[in-house]
Amino acid sequence: MSKKYTFLLVFIFSLFVLIYNFSNVRQYLKKNLSGNIKIYIKEAFFGKKYIDEINTYRKQNYNLKILPETQFENLVFSKIQLDNFEPTDQIHYGLIRGKGIQTKKFFIEPVENGLITLYHNGSINLITNLETFAQTEVKTNLNSFYIKSVLDMSNINNKLFISYSFNEDINKDCTYLGILEANIDYGEMIFKKIFTTDQCLKNTLGGRIHFYKHLGKDGFLFTTGASDKEKDLAQDDNSLYGKIIFFNLENYKKTIFSKGHRNPQGLTINNDIIISTEHGAYGGDEINKIIFNKNYGFPISSYGDQYNFHKILDQRADYSFKKSHRGYNFQEPIFSFVPSIGISEIIKIPDSFSKYWLNNYLVSSLNGRSLYRIKFDEKFSKILFLEKIYIGERIRDMKFLKKNNSLILALEESGSIGVLKVLKK
Repeated sequence: MSKKYTFLLVFIFSLFVLIYNFSNVRQYLKKNLSGNIKIYIKEAFFGKKYIDEINTYRKQNYNLKILPETQFENLVFSKIQLDNFEPTDQIHYGLIRGKGIQTKKFFIEPVENGLITLYHNGSINLITNLETFAQTEVKTNLNSFYIKSVLDMSNINNKLFISYSFNEDINKDCTYLGILEANIDYGEMIFKKIFTTDQCLKNTLGGRIHFYKHLGKDGFLFTTGASDKEKDLAQDDNSLYGKIIFFNLENYKKTIFSKGHRNPQGLTINNDIIISTEHGAYGGDEINKIIFNKNYGFPISSYGDQYNFHKILDQRADYSFKKSHRGYNFQEPIFSFVPSIGISEIIKIPDSFSKYWLNNYLVSSLNGRSLYRIKFDEKFSKILFLEKIYIGERIRDMKFLKKNNSLILALEESGSIGVLKVLKK
């Protein structure tokens, strides 16, 4: 019996020493064990397939920097968890061991007093302290609009515009697209409906809003999508789906600005240059320069293809979409991501952020869980370079905060705000 107690005490002591000196033990084993033994231990614990995947990814990304490092700038990255955040009803499927991902979808918008957050269900919060990001709920009448999901918000002339999908008949498995407007009032915001579509779709996509002056008139551009069984609406001039639409702020008169869009998720405007980002189908996410009255080709042309492409490949059938835009009188994208990254927002990085990132743009991604720092040529006809910056979460929205010279990200897996600042030494 005493031998058993002695063995147990020695085992506990050894385990205690191992735990508190784990780093030293690991370094010793790493230095002294042979390569074959190290490979055997890794495969025994994690499986050969998993180790092979890790080794492949390391080789593929051999020169990819990990935050706080990027190629030419060191950054500080932090996350601030938002409170009282309920997940969305949607389940997004990604390559995380084959499991579904329940997201916490929200949007962010700078205002004079700080920052507004808008949750997927329509609740609005104000953040005035940009160090703690503590939220104060703003009263609204948004619960009267049968919101299925919000799609974007934009502060234009001290008015808050919100795009959303909705259906007053909860038994119908389709939604309309609408825009709401309210004066920004931190006591209470009373919204009114300024636009709704008249066609109920299975997939209500797009929704980005951005201020724009068209033909001398102040207004905003608004993106809509058309995909899957409803994709033909993108080429239908009698439908507002699959379009980018201009709204005049004086009377909300609308003009179809461009067409042939599948799902425009991002929109930025700088010196009258309009750049949008757009989800392709299976592959083929796009960055487009938007020009008035131009056609961007979907669902005829795309560098992606149908989601059931594996069936086409098995049968050696033809592509579903044409692999040229210009050849069919459509606008070519500036760039296409093949494979796709789950593209979302795009913004221009102010030159004040970093002298090493002058005239750069950032593109965010959902399933790609990364930012992409890019620079266009002078004509915005091609990308000169692209740097991937891995963040590790789906990024729905992003903005620049002038007050503290930081980039902020809407991280929808944790329901937190990501903050990127230049590392000052």
